[in-house]
Amino acid sequence: MIAAADARLRSLAGKPAALQGHRLLASATVLRLTFFVGYYALNVLFAADKFVAALTFPSFLICCYNILRIRRSCASVEDMLWLLMYVFFVIAPCQTLRFGHFENEGPVTGFFFTNGEIATAFVVVFVFLLTATVTSVLVRRLVSASEPVRYRLKDNALPVLLVLCVLGFAMFVVAQGGMGNVLADRYSKELSDNGAMGTAGASALALQMVACLLICVHAKFMPYRQNAGPVVVAISTSLALAMLFIAQNPYNTARFYFLMAWLPIVLVFISGRLGIKTFYLGVLVGLVVLMPMLNLTSRSGASLAEAVEAVDFSSVLTIPGLDVLDMLVYEVRYLELSDFFWGTKTLGLVLFFVPRSLWPGKETVLASDMGLVLADLGTAGTPNLSGFVAGDFYADLGIVGVAIGALFVSFLLTFFGIKRAVLVHGLDLRAFVFMASAPILVRGSLGSVVGLTFVEMIILAVLTRVMCRRS
Repeated sequence: MIAAADARLRSLAGKPAALQGHRLLASATVLRLTFFVGYYALNVLFAADKFVAALTFPSFLICCYNILRIRRSCASVEDMLWLLMYVFFVIAPCQTLRFGHFENEGPVTGFFFTNGEIATAFVVVFVFLLTATVTSVLVRRLVSASEPVRYRLKDNALPVLLVLCVLGFAMFVVAQGGMGNVLADRYSKELSDNGAMGTAGASALALQMVACLLICVHAKFMPYRQNAGPVVVAISTSLALAMLFIAQNPYNTARFYFLMAWLPIVLVFISGRLGIKTFYLGVLVGLVVLMPMLNLTSRSGASLAEAVEAVDFSSVLTIPGLDVLDMLVYEVRYLELSDFFWGTKTLGLVLFFVPRSLWPGKETVLASDMGLVLADLGTAGTPNLSGFVAGDFYADLGIVGVAIGALFVSFLLTFFGIKRAVLVHGLDLRAFVFMASAPILVRGSLGSVVGLTFVEMIILAVLTRVMCRRS
């Protein structure tokens, strides 16, 4: 009887906390749905072309369904992924597509597209999102989530991580051709086209980013360990952050890579507890204000004051720089006169890490193929354009290829997302890295941008097992 009474007391003691958790989750769900429905309704109201509003509605419903499935009160990877789908394929067309024209100063501005071409692109998006959703639901029902593997940094990890951070920074500077080239804006860099980092530069940057991330974990959770007192930890952390800022700052790096470098660090210092209201407000401010500013400062070296003056702070209904659907519609036209690629585009995407010098027959990236044409026409300033991964699947096998590709992508993301989480001091660093990488991965083209994230994940896995111990 005493044991039963103790169990009853423990049960009662746990109820307030559980009730509070349910309230937080319910509040987060309401905030998510309110934002999605309210912002969509506002854009549909002001949309010039109601045909586009009708085409976006099915994808809008899928996005709403998926945010209702999120069982976390704080922002998560799922929040980032479905918000991107919502912005790129629901909001952006409502704002920019008017009677066959994209009015956003993008790479296909001035082109006229038929209703059939536009509708085909929306079908590609809908099939991809629907197949991904159904696959995710089935995987979550059939695969039970296992207990996360928990790690803690070793007491002597800090000096080793600092050495790796310095090494990564030095290798990055060498790969970029010197400090002058590192600090130059993207249009002034003297390496490959558009200041691209290349394989060596991306690998060095990945090492630096992951080492710096783990140093920040040490600073937050282990400020007192052996001889590394708070002063030593503070100096080491400041040095690591300073080197990362030199390598990736608003004046020398692409907007999406800047986000990849710094969002995981921010998430570490707030213990991953990014509120839904803060997340959505931050994304909206980022799209309307910060991204256009970073585009000016990083591309042409404009000053912060000049960037602020050039930004339209009232452009909530005309968010600049969203051209993912534009390129998908153009792809439909681009492929009208060609046969399917029968899997070669997807194979090149999967084997992105194989250099072309070893595989001369490797298929080129579809977005780059189209970018070269648009650059020659003078409508695009660079061939490095966006390309949603569903477009690669469509080029290989049409709508059937989109469904097959979505199935595999969703299966991999869902399976590895729920099956075996790896926590370092209670933080899912792998999720932080992927959350920061999601915008550029979704925007694409995936074959051109996935390399940095891939190397980051490998280095993070290795350092987690070498520099940490199971707890």
